[in-house]
Amino acid sequence: MYTEPLQRATLWLERGLNNLFSQRYNPFYYHGALPNFFIWALFISGLILFAYYQPTLANAYASIHYITFELPFGNLFRSIHRYASDGMMIFVILHMCRVWFTDRYREYRIVPWITGVVLLVIVFMIGLTGYLLIWDQQAVTLANITFNLLKRIPFMGEGVSEFLMAGKVMSDYTLTRFMFLHLGIPLFMMFMLWLHYLRITRPVSEPPLPLVLMMAGGLFLTSAAFPVTLDILPQGLNAAAAPILTGPGSVSPQVYFDMLYAWPQYLAAQGVSPIVVLLLLLAVPVGLLVIPYLQKKSFRGQFAQVTRENCTGCSLCYNDCPYEAITMVDRGNDGTRFKRLAVVDAGRCANCGLCVGACAFKAIEIPRRETNTVLAEIEATLASATL
Repeated sequence: MYTEPLQRATLWLERGLNNLFSQRYNPFYYHGALPNFFIWALFISGLILFAYYQPTLANAYASIHYITFELPFGNLFRSIHRYASDGMMIFVILHMCRVWFTDRYREYRIVPWITGVVLLVIVFMIGLTGYLLIWDQQAVTLANITFNLLKRIPFMGEGVSEFLMAGKVMSDYTLTRFMFLHLGIPLFMMFMLWLHYLRITRPVSEPPLPLVLMMAGGLFLTSAAFPVTLDILPQGLNAAAAPILTGPGSVSPQVYFDMLYAWPQYLAAQGVSPIVVLLLLLAVPVGLLVIPYLQKKSFRGQFAQVTRENCTGCSLCYNDCPYEAITMVDRGNDGTRFKRLAVVDAGRCANCGLCVGACAFKAIEIPRRETNTVLAEIEATLASATL
């Protein structure tokens, strides 16, 4: 499989991190839970920023300036908010790559994968609108490029641009629209997180406390040592109708593009065709959604099978199944003294074999790897090892 070299690379990285953090607190084992830590960091720091932010053309920059230079610890919280947003995107991407490398994104895991792609797009939109709310010269330049990119969408570009701009030129309503998206999209994110965890029986949603404290300390130290800056007062606020910014000389070299959230704008500023940029922007989520269907479903029709006469209804397989693929039902009057029977949902079964290991009565088997075959292989391996 083409992901095998990537799997070996991640295992090598895991071993190195185990030596540094120990196996119990290896952050690589909590790549799905650490984004939730950054959500809390963003929520708490964002509440403080929201208390002082004014979403108008006249006051947005002034309020950010006040937070940065006059509010006690204001720039610390602003820096925490910024670095936490980058940290969240980094761990979301790491989580997605890890799931892909380990082949845990197809068939029975397709719902977490699809919702994960949606969550990636949501995080991207939240981060981008956060940069636009700063409303310094960099943010205005970023907004210019964004709206002009949107205008190049075939057939509906002008309408989409005017809807998000709340008019034909930037106004107070433009920043209000940014604010609405920046605060409203996270509400939808909570719903998508619920769907993301729905098919997982025991999701690891929170990292252990020592790892949380370590990440929080690193976030504070980074924010204190490298506080975020503020560009100059913006000029030309009604430049949204200007031509698309193309060519390396169209944007001041001092303009900063966060490659996690503003890479489409960076490409446009470097002279890449707007149509190419839009196609790339569309290709990322569409490509991720298509990936689960590219590989052959080698396990189609293969799921755990229950041998009725051997099942005692002990529920061990039911308790151990991490995918809720097994239910215990009333077996009726079938001449046995046992009251319950394990039943497998083929759509949820992952062929993982945990149920086989849990059963002490050989009442459940995976057809492609039956217990007798596995035991024979183990005995043959042990015999060859002792020679």
